[in-house]
Amino acid sequence: MKAWSREFPARSALIVAAVAGLAIYGAYLYRHTCFAVGGSDSSGYANAARALVKGPLVAPIPGLERFGLPDSEASAFVPLGYVRVRDSSIAPLYPVGFPLHLAAAAGIAGWELGPYLVSPIAALLALFLVFLVGCELGLTRWSAAGAGLLLAASPVFVFQAIQPMSDVVATAWCLGAIYAALRSRTDVRWAAAAGLAFGVAILVRPLDVLVAAPLVFALPLKRRTLLLFAVGGLPCAALLFAYNLAGFGSPFQSGYGIYGLGSHFAWSHFTARLPRYALWTAQVLTPLVCLGWIASLGDRRIPGRDRALLFTWFASVLLAYAFYAPADDWWYTRFLLPGLPALPLGFLLVVRDLRRAIASRSVAWGRAVGIAAVLVVAFLARSGFRSTARLRVLELHRLQSAFPNGCRRAARELPPGALVLSSEMSGALRYYTALTPVRWDALDPERFRALRARTEPAGGRWFALLMKHEVPEAATHVPGPWTFLGESENVTLWRLEPASP
Repeated sequence: MKAWSREFPARSALIVAAVAGLAIYGAYLYRHTCFAVGGSDSSGYANAARALVKGPLVAPIPGLERFGLPDSEASAFVPLGYVRVRDSSIAPLYPVGFPLHLAAAAGIAGWELGPYLVSPIAALLALFLVFLVGCELGLTRWSAAGAGLLLAASPVFVFQAIQPMSDVVATAWCLGAIYAALRSRTDVRWAAAAGLAFGVAILVRPLDVLVAAPLVFALPLKRRTLLLFAVGGLPCAALLFAYNLAGFGSPFQSGYGIYGLGSHFAWSHFTARLPRYALWTAQVLTPLVCLGWIASLGDRRIPGRDRALLFTWFASVLLAYAFYAPADDWWYTRFLLPGLPALPLGFLLVVRDLRRAIASRSVAWGRAVGIAAVLVVAFLARSGFRSTARLRVLELHRLQSAFPNGCRRAARELPPGALVLSSEMSGALRYYTALTPVRWDALDPERFRALRARTEPAGGRWFALLMKHEVPEAATHVPGPWTFLGESENVTLWRLEPASP
């Protein structure tokens, strides 16, 4: 009874602190959330979500039939976030998992609000799951909450939690798979939940298959456990094959496959990318957390399979993306997010064992180490939030607003059916307007002149919606007598004067 009376206030305090913390963090994310889609990724996901709900999934390429253009001109009429399929048609480039989340949220809260809440809600769920995984690995509740706090303060986590992108959702499902797998050690029925979560994670991002490595060490490798895990993942496999068949004509084809994403992975990238990712990871989670994770690999107080879980969880993702081409700034660590929770968890497990080792010799010194650990976590979290502000992450919602504002201005001022040259704006144009986007970056001057010659006699009017930094290069691809119509934030609008007969 006395033990219970001591534990109850501590547990109550933790619950109150956790609920209050998540509420404050949720308000922080909501305040800075981007209620807009913009470039290739966010507009591509949003367009795919709308196609799933309203159809069609496979749509005719806009502009070809209207002007009687040959298929050789199709590439210029494929907006960002789409791939060309079946000759004169387009289908969404991105996997089906995240668009399904957006579509479900839109069905609940409407298209103006629902899709933009998916990432912030997934962020809160991910933090709760970090806490649960930490407890399963042997951390105290307060230490497990500290691991969640360190992840919450990371600039890259905030950066992805405030925009409609798949990274935080993928992280949440990977955490769910690992938590369920750990629970299956004591209750085999959790293996089915682990399989389901793993399947959804792959639907969201195919390379989440890398989480299979830590799952090998999280799951008890018994026949019944593995069977339940496979059964749990079967619905996701069936959905994936059905979607690929409907969109790309084969259960084993995907938008990424048509796009040729595999060609972006190469051995030659490794020596340049790995040091960058290591440096940026230390930047977004501090060097101390990263060193703590490394130290956990040699901490024999942590069971061997848990050390292997922590190592493969992050290392498999890091090594895979070290072969991937795009990586020129810190925010590319978003690719590493599904493996990132392993670092604060490993760090705090080492802190736990260091405190225990010291406490076994001196209770007073053990308490001092515990207090110091709390202060260090608080300092690291403060440092993370300050880095988030310094890196201008919280200004993203203002930058993203340029996409819908520019598109809506174009929709108001341009005639119906206008041909709008764009690149970065092309996916947003398709989402926000009924205008016809044409990719200037897929054209050269000769090809553009030929397009004008075929479209202008049939009533085609040419305009351009360009980000400011695109204008100089676009002018070399699509030359002509352009008239500046104005700008909205960082987006410029232009009109091409018709050619003389």
